[in-house]
Amino acid sequence: MSEKALIHAVYLRDGADTGRHAAVAEGQIDEPIWLHFNVSQPNARAELKKAAPYIDDSMIDALCAEDTRPRVEEFEKEYLVILRGINLNPDEDPEDMVSLRIWSDGSHVISAQRRPVFAARKLAAKLRATDQPASSSEVIVGLTVNVIENMAIPISELMEEIDELELEMIDGGKPEHRTKLADLRHKVLLLRRYFNPLRAAVGLLKDLATTWLGEKYTRRLRNAHDDLTRHLEDLDAARDRLQFQQEELVTVMSDRLNRNMYMLSIVAAIFLPLGFLTGLFGINVGGMPGVEDGTAFWWVTGGCAVIAAGLAFFFRRSGWF
Repeated sequence: MSEKALIHAVYLRDGADTGRHAAVAEGQIDEPIWLHFNVSQPNARAELKKAAPYIDDSMIDALCAEDTRPRVEEFEKEYLVILRGINLNPDEDPEDMVSLRIWSDGSHVISAQRRPVFAARKLAAKLRATDQPASSSEVIVGLTVNVIENMAIPISELMEEIDELELEMIDGGKPEHRTKLADLRHKVLLLRRYFNPLRAAVGLLKDLATTWLGEKYTRRLRNAHDDLTRHLEDLDAARDRLQFQQEELVTVMSDRLNRNMYMLSIVAAIFLPLGFLTGLFGINVGGMPGVEDGTAFWWVTGGCAVIAAGLAFFFRRSGWF
């Protein structure tokens, strides 16, 4: 049996300011209200249509879409806001961002999620605890601000990971650092993928807010947009730092490989003539000198040692090592 798609419903203040407290809605819900749905439930469309008959099918399609990108659309007196937030759900990757879809006609607010969005849960708890009823503007701006505020801690933790990796690489890059670098770059790129369109969407919402939401909420959106811009700048800086660390790691690994190949070349240069001598004295033909002499082996061995030492001294004087 499937669960209900409606997660919570909170009464809002209408234009006459009735002074009703924010509370969980019961009974009729066709008055000023905020409805929040889990549209991943099989019955979500039917339940949404029943609870909000004033919303048309095209808006329901947008709220229930499986994949979305951040954007803001205006339809006469209706508005559609789609946001992306960092995934704070347990055992999930923060960069696997969650989507929050919001529709409003200035009186009703319908929001939807396919996975839990902490921004909506946080705002619902706040509205239920306050002594004053909320307006639709407060819900829309509150959801947007919460989505952006929830980005601060994960991004700070990501920057700390980059700092730690940079400190580890000061003493020299290691092969395992390559995996860490790739993982961090992947996280940064995934976050930036949605942060750019999200900033554009919040910027457009901020511009519309002057006439739609009022000056008070415009200032809050302006501050939230500035915070989002700062987060994006941090990600840009993180991307550049990781790129530099990647280049530094490649340089260190290349230098280490070249040094090892250089030492092998010196060893090969020393033992090449020795290999020639031992090969020459190892041929099985008549007339080999010292075949009958019991000390010939030691003479050959000593000669090879002298030649090796002489070559090493020559390479050293020549500055090879």
